Amino acid sequence: MTQIEYDKEKLQNYENLQKEYKILLEEYEDIKSKDSKDPSLEEKIKELVKKQKEIQDLSSELS
Repeated sequence: MTQIEYDKEKLQNYENLQKEYKILLEEYEDIKSKDSKDPSLEEKIKELVKKQKEIQDLSSELS
């Protein structure tokens, strides 16, 4: 795999992570709007934080 292919793959992974994060955020907002005391909100926050960390890590690799 060439460096360009490797970089394209990383960029694609980055874009996919951003899409996944957006979906998680929408799910979180949906749950919150229905019931702000819903216990699943805490789990959704953990997922969001994990995904955000993955995005940050990959972002630092890309720069």
